[in-house]
Amino acid sequence: MNKTILVGLREFRQRIRSRGFWLGLLGLPMTFLIIWAVGSVAELDNPSSAATIPAARPRNTIVVAVGYVDQADLIQAQPADATVGRLTTRFTAFADIAAAQQALQRGALLAYYVIAPDYRTTGAVERVSLELPSIAAPLDAEQVDQVLLANLLPHLDDAERALLRRPLNGGSPIFVDVNATQMATGERDDLNFLPFLITILIMTPLFTSGSYLLQSLLQEKSSRVMEVLLLSLRPTQLLTGKLLGLSLLTLVQYLIWAGFGWLAFSVQQTTFLRTLDASNLSTADLGLFLLYALGGYLLYATVMAGIGALAPNLENSRAWVFIVSLPILIPFYLWTVIVAAPDEPLATVLSLVPFSAPIAMLLRIGATTVPAWQHVLSLTLLALTGLGAVWLMARLFRAQTLLSGESLSLRRIWAALTT
Repeated sequence: MNKTILVGLREFRQRIRSRGFWLGLLGLPMTFLIIWAVGSVAELDNPSSAATIPAARPRNTIVVAVGYVDQADLIQAQPADATVGRLTTRFTAFADIAAAQQALQRGALLAYYVIAPDYRTTGAVERVSLELPSIAAPLDAEQVDQVLLANLLPHLDDAERALLRRPLNGGSPIFVDVNATQMATGERDDLNFLPFLITILIMTPLFTSGSYLLQSLLQEKSSRVMEVLLLSLRPTQLLTGKLLGLSLLTLVQYLIWAGFGWLAFSVQQTTFLRTLDASNLSTADLGLFLLYALGGYLLYATVMAGIGALAPNLENSRAWVFIVSLPILIPFYLWTVIVAAPDEPLATVLSLVPFSAPIAMLLRIGATTVPAWQHVLSLTLLALTGLGAVWLMARLFRAQTLLSGESLSLRRIWAALTT
C-alpha cells in the first residue's frame, strides 16, 4: 500500500509541475468567461453599485432597489416587490429627478426610471444608472415593464396581461406540417447551450487525466524508467498508484475552478443566480454529476491505461485512442439532438450505454427531468463496466506485457487477456 501511495504522489507531483496542466487549468475558465462576455449565457446587471436590502427572504435571494420618477402620474399605487428567479426588485417612488439622483449616487439604488410627462402618447421612459447595463434588456427593465402594463390596463388580470405581451400562443407558436403528422413548438430548446457547457466543464478534467495516464506510461516505457519501476513494484501497484495520483490531480483542478467560481460569484451575484435558475439544476443533480463523472473517469482512465500498457509508443496508440474515445464523443456530436429531445429513444439509449452514459446523461440532466429508474440502471451499468475494465486491465499490467515492444493489435490484446 505504501508503494502504491508513493507512485500516486510521484505522478501527482510530476503532472502538477507541467506547463500543459496549468495551461489547461486556466484556459477553460478563460474560454467560459469569453463566451459569457459575448452573451451566450444570460446575464444581469452588475449589482455592485446596488444596495442590497436586508430582509427575511430565502437563502441566495438577491434584493435590489430600483427607483422611479412618475412625471406622467401613471402609477396609482406603490408597486409590490417583483421577483424573477432569485432576484427581487423593490421599487421606490421619488418626487423628482434630483432626489432619485441623490439616492443613486449614495448607492441606495441600482437604477431609477423617469416616466416622461407625455408617456401615454410617446411611451418615453429613461433608465438612469451609474454604468450602462451589460445586456440590452436588464431584468429590472422587464419588471418595470410589467408595472407600467399593470397601470395602463388595470382591468386585466396577470394572465391576460401576459397573453397581451405575447399574443401568439404565449410566445411559443405551434407549427404543424401539412399532413398533421409532425408538430413542433416555436421554442428553440436545442439552442440552449447551458447543458453543453456544464458537461464540458465537468468532464474535461476527467478525460484529460486519462490522457495523462496514457502519456505517462508511454514516456516511462520509451525512457526505460518502466524497467526500473518494475524491479520494486508489482504492475497492479503501478496501475493503482497512477489512478490515485491523477484522481488527486483532478480534484485539485476542480477545487481551483471552484475558487474562481466563488470569486466571480462574489463580484456578480445576480448573473450567477440567473444562470443557475436557467439551468434548473438542483442539489441532487449536482450529486448525480459527481457519480457520472467518477464512473466516466474510472472507465476511460482504466482503458487508457490498458492501451498504454500494450502500445510500444505514442504513434502506435493514436488509432486505438480514437477508437476507444469514439463512444464518448458521440453525445458531443449529437448534443443539439439530445438537448432538443432529451426524452426520445436516441438520448435515452445513449445515456444508458456505459461508454456514452457519462456525457449523454449530463446533457439530459441539464435539459429535462430524467426518471429515477434510468439513473439507477445507468449508474449500475457504468459501475459494473468500470470495475470490469479495472479487472481486465489489471491482467494486462504484467512485466512481460509492459516491457514488450510488439505493436498493439487485436490479436495481441486477446493473447494478453487469455494467458
